[in-house]
Amino acid sequence: MSDYGIYHNPATPARMRAVAVIENYSHECYDAALPNHRIENMSIAAVALRRPSFRPAMVWLHRWAGLTLGLLFVLMGLSGTLLVFEHDIDEALNPHLFHAASSCTVPLSPDAAAGAVQAQWPKAKVSGVFLPRHEGGSFRVTFKAPGIETGEALLDPCTGALLGSRDRAAVGLGAQYLMPMLQTWHLNMFQGKSGRLAQGYIGAAIAVLLSVGLYLAWPAKRQWLRALRIKLNQSTYRSHYDLHRSIGLLALPPLLLLALTGFYNGLPEVVSSMVGSVAEVGAERRAIARPALQKGETAISWGDVQAISAPYLTGGTTMAGISRQPEKGIYIARLHRADDWQRTGTLRIYIDMRSGKVLEAINPLSGKPGDRFLAALFPLHSGQLGGATVKWLVALAGLLPALFFITGITTWLLRRKKK
Repeated sequence: MSDYGIYHNPATPARMRAVAVIENYSHECYDAALPNHRIENMSIAAVALRRPSFRPAMVWLHRWAGLTLGLLFVLMGLSGTLLVFEHDIDEALNPHLFHAASSCTVPLSPDAAAGAVQAQWPKAKVSGVFLPRHEGGSFRVTFKAPGIETGEALLDPCTGALLGSRDRAAVGLGAQYLMPMLQTWHLNMFQGKSGRLAQGYIGAAIAVLLSVGLYLAWPAKRQWLRALRIKLNQSTYRSHYDLHRSIGLLALPPLLLLALTGFYNGLPEVVSSMVGSVAEVGAERRAIARPALQKGETAISWGDVQAISAPYLTGGTTMAGISRQPEKGIYIARLHRADDWQRTGTLRIYIDMRSGKVLEAINPLSGKPGDRFLAALFPLHSGQLGGATVKWLVALAGLLPALFFITGITTWLLRRKKK
């Protein structure tokens, strides 16, 4: 019997078998190999052989994972796009916090900066002092105080006068809260440590969603040009499907990179262990600790930490900031190399709070291959590595989940309407 007879004679058992075979597979799968919904010079048995039996399961997984995670993926992408320009936007919205009116040749010392915050909030526990990022910029001091979980004070770099303060964990409508609020949402969805762990697993789930989409959209041999073509002079359903598939094939590499680096940001220990199983890595910095500093024990000062770190300030390396972790009995000096990948510096000096002894100097950019790989993940995710070109590509990639979610939803709804 001819192909026409199989498809257009409702009484033939062959037609019923053909319909059953085709109905078991997605339209995406069908279109990739059978353009214009016709089978030309191919038997129904051959069609069945070309479709692995697990493909319908992949279609189901992609559809429902997209419907479940899609909106979250959109929100993460949009917030990530803004966070690529976090400091620029924050400074533009709040110039009074980041630009001092006075100028001086000798800036404030870290001890004076910490003392200024301590004077303003007598019960505060200062956890970090970060030096100005540019000339005329403000000191940034992080602290905890009664009623303030993640306090941030901005100080005049010459006088130590308080330019302003905010709780980075607060949710508010003021301009000073916008970027910290977006960052908190992006990191942990306002759920603290558990939210950050969840973000890691969500990153892994999105990577699976994207990989399944790549599998379903992968064109047959010599069909790439057709797969990337978007025809607008056809049915609405087909136009939406072409847009979803074509842009997806082109944009999948950066989106997959962002999903996997997001997995690392949420679950760094897991990813570090995975990398360590296939590549050589150095000491795990999170394991560096001394007994916790007890109440009444003396510790070296912020200025002492700055002096201890001075020998490492060579070849254009500058001090970015100092973190204080009494629960681990250490200070961490953060140094920014001239060729650094990260604004806050990748070179870290771990110092005993009691003795001032350097416990470890971790410089991943000059370390083992695994260390360099791990050190690149966050700068890649945040658009800090690779210059302005990568920065804008990462920002653009953050907008694409919204396009995929909309075209995915409309394609699904239009397909259901056709049935």
